[in-house]
Amino acid sequence: GASVYKSPNLDDARFWRRNAETYLKKVLTYDENRRMVPSVAKNIIIFVGDGMGIASLSTGRIFKGQRAGRSGEEEQLSFDNFPNTGMSKTYNTDRQVPDSAGTATAMFSGIKTKYGVLGVDYTITETNLEAAKVSSFMDWAQAEGKRTGIVTTTRVTHATPAACYAHTINRNYECGAKIPVHLKNRIKDIARQMIEDAPGKNLNVVLGGGRNHFGASMPSHLKPEYKFQGAMEKTCIRTDGRNLVEEWKQRWNGTNAAYAWKTSDLKAVELEQVEHLFGLFNDDHLSYDAVRDRSPDGEPSLSEMTEAAIKVLQRPDSPGFALMVEGGRIDHAHHQNHAHLALAEVVELDKAVETALNMVDLDETLIIVTADHSHAMTFNGYPDRGNDILGFGNRPNATPYETITYANGPGFLLHRWNSSVLTEESTDWATWIKLNQLNRSDVTYRHLSAFPLPDETHGGEDVAVFASGPGANLVRGTFEQNYIAYVMSYAGCMGPAKRLNVACDNDFRQEFTKASSAPRVVCSIALVIVFLHAIVELVRRM
Repeated sequence: GASVYKSPNLDDARFWRRNAETYLKKVLTYDENRRMVPSVAKNIIIFVGDGMGIASLSTGRIFKGQRAGRSGEEEQLSFDNFPNTGMSKTYNTDRQVPDSAGTATAMFSGIKTKYGVLGVDYTITETNLEAAKVSSFMDWAQAEGKRTGIVTTTRVTHATPAACYAHTINRNYECGAKIPVHLKNRIKDIARQMIEDAPGKNLNVVLGGGRNHFGASMPSHLKPEYKFQGAMEKTCIRTDGRNLVEEWKQRWNGTNAAYAWKTSDLKAVELEQVEHLFGLFNDDHLSYDAVRDRSPDGEPSLSEMTEAAIKVLQRPDSPGFALMVEGGRIDHAHHQNHAHLALAEVVELDKAVETALNMVDLDETLIIVTADHSHAMTFNGYPDRGNDILGFGNRPNATPYETITYANGPGFLLHRWNSSVLTEESTDWATWIKLNQLNRSDVTYRHLSAFPLPDETHGGEDVAVFASGPGANLVRGTFEQNYIAYVMSYAGCMGPAKRLNVACDNDFRQEFTKASSAPRVVCSIALVIVFLHAIVELVRRM
């Protein structure tokens, strides 16, 4: 068989920084980019649909249209019309098919890394955490005085949001109870890192789930009605007796700060005045949008949290903001073959993007929409135009199969009528008649999978990246996933690629502003001069 890949010491932080910078310089040399006056994104918002691969985008788009009574295929997601798109290669340094910790570290730090680790490069061991640490775009933004925030439908200590602020050898160390005894004195759990260490402790907005991990669980009668299965539903209870939410409140005592644990709390906050907002709306992950408690005592939607975050972050006297928004439950639904729940989460992420588009100035805000990885889901068959996307991909004259099926996962057993071993003559798969015995509208219904696993796996194909606003022109082609961080760095004048953007210099900005305000003919000549100066300066820096 093929030998296992051994990294020739090329996968450390320096390698990936050079890799991203090289691609950035290549894109900057394209003719259309040479003709553009360099610009700056005052604000940056990156939306991550966790597990939102191409198949999820296509089926989610159709699902959105069909929910509105249309055929669906012609529907548009709010980011379909973004002017720039590219493809991101998602593999980890040690895995062909990645996990969310390694991919989030790549996107937010510009460093590809190993499966299961957060905020560190591939050299991480139990004894060299400090040496392996890498900074994230939240560090870069805070260093420039920008306001910062994270919004997620998962626990705020889960892999994707945690990559914004944490550094650990194991993404599962969300609270101290998960850390092995021999490491407890060496490694802080992720919840503590958010409360105690920069950049987490300086975040202006944190909204999501995970009260258990902060020692702030709510009474059982307030817990959600639905309980789902799978590895993603396993939570962590603090054993050190600390309530980190109370510690957060004490830290910001006397300042304009607010904590929210239900929708009515969030709506009561004076969002335009508050400096720090912390919201934990579930002991574990937030509920799927399809079953979310929409009452004042329930949980806010992703779009509602996005709106709240932007109101807190967007201040007229601020150097700008950086915000990460994750639709994290797309991934969890796919892991359990709950296609209907996954597509509803895609639609809610789409609504969150639309919310942001209506609130920000795209002349000064870079918006990126992408996924961290794909899933083992297929969009298949020959269904008629307008066919229910959650329905069947063939005609009722053979063994039925669904338009959305999975390569693996727990849905396998639901579609079998006994546990016998399959043979070529076996007829124990669900037939059209027997399918009537399955409640396909049930919240916990699972689509068919071809191989039985307790949790469906990720997919390894490239994922789409959509971009609009200053710096969006840098998103093109097929690139390594860590390049996304360099797009944010260059466009936002922060972090390692800031030095490559001549527009980050105050002198250049003043020249450009002066030239733009001159009479038309003089203005055109002045802008040409400024533009030529920019090209010369860029070449010099390369």
